[in-house]
Amino acid sequence: MRAAQEFKPLSLCVLTVSDTRDAGNDSSGDYLVAALTGAGHRLHARAIVRDDKYAMRALVSQWIADA
Repeated sequence: MRAAQEFKPLSLCVLTVSDTRDAGNDSSGDYLVAALTGAGHRLHARAIVRDDKYAMRALVSQWIADA
């Protein structure tokens, strides 16, 4: 029988893509942050960017470089 693996919390980012949301009304982002922290993971970064592939790419690239 295999022993249970030790839980290893992850450091995660939450990205909301929207032209209309802001920090005050980003309920899906709030839910994701609550779910990941409730599961024992850490929030590394959170952002809201407009629906623009270049803005998304720049932010995700920065997150990767910071890792």
